[in-house]
Amino acid sequence: MAIDPSRGLTVGVLGTGRMARLHIIGLHDLRQAGLEIGGTRYPVTIALYGRDPAKVAALATEFGIEHTSTDLYSFVRDPALDVVDNCLVNSLHYKPLLAAIHADKHVFSDKPLTIAVAEAEHLLAEAERAGVAHGIVQNMRFQGGPTVARELLATRELGRIFHARVTWGYMVPKRVTNRPTWFFKQELAGGGIVHDMMGHFFDLLRHLLEPSCGPIASVYCATGRGFDEREEPDGTPFPVAVEDTCSVVLRFRSGAIGDVFASWIRRKHEEVPFVEIDGEAGSVAFSFNDLRFQSQARTPSFTYDPTRVQAAFGEGWEQIQVHRQDPFALQLRRFLRGIVTGETVKPDWHDAVRNQRLIEAAYRSAAERREIAV
Repeated sequence: MAIDPSRGLTVGVLGTGRMARLHIIGLHDLRQAGLEIGGTRYPVTIALYGRDPAKVAALATEFGIEHTSTDLYSFVRDPALDVVDNCLVNSLHYKPLLAAIHADKHVFSDKPLTIAVAEAEHLLAEAERAGVAHGIVQNMRFQGGPTVARELLATRELGRIFHARVTWGYMVPKRVTNRPTWFFKQELAGGGIVHDMMGHFFDLLRHLLEPSCGPIASVYCATGRGFDEREEPDGTPFPVAVEDTCSVVLRFRSGAIGDVFASWIRRKHEEVPFVEIDGEAGSVAFSFNDLRFQSQARTPSFTYDPTRVQAAFGEGWEQIQVHRQDPFALQLRRFLRGIVTGETVKPDWHDAVRNQRLIEAAYRSAAERREIAV
């Protein structure tokens, strides 16, 4: 269906939490600048759903949003909406997205797509059948460090890849004050840190390494839980049945291995996430906002001597400038552009389903304590 430039696109955001706010900021910037394609400017309008009228009113006032609702299903079926942008808690993804698809809305969602693989596969099939555009939030692909790392990998500056490592995490105390408590509740989140953060890291490592290493062929996962009981910010206790730390080892078809350590019970001592990729011709070490490269020609010959002080991190590494930008605004702009032009924009729900299958394999590995072929 062609988009009328005089009307533009109306995006209905589901939710009033932290992620919804990030999406609204990105959409607000698009609304200010307009979506320009081939010399034509398409207006962008924001609509908002939330179950708490006070939170809806506060966000609407802050960002000048006129179209609001506290009725979820009438909102996603509203003829005024062109796009439904889902930022609800994980357990509330499936039914509203399915209703939006059946109302012929284009659909964009925070990850993971759902809390179950079968639901994710059904959503993908229904979106394809309806012919609507579908996208999944994977902001890490569009951060500065990963963007430059992918460029270096594409030009084969690293050569044959040996391995990659991701370190991520920070301390979430027993009384949860620095992230929403629903992440620690099975019925709302669908899982713990594997479900939440490996949805990012499976995607990021696939995005970076699949072109040279092929797909992920196997997964091994070990999980742990530091707190069997946590507390709401006001001190109210609640039981915890999900993991808050994990170590995941991947094997790519080429033989390259990757390992991811993610934890909500560690003390942060680097910019998170921190990623290292080592190849025959060179290596990169990067965060979102910093990237360093070392070619084999500049790699110093190192001999381990426990009696001597080693060179500090960064010595012998070339720092490469990265461009910082709002990855949510960028991905939303690309998705809306794809709706207008008819182009397929990645990542989409094919990626979301693949990542969810890998998450399921990780949980199976943890339960069976063995490597799982994918």
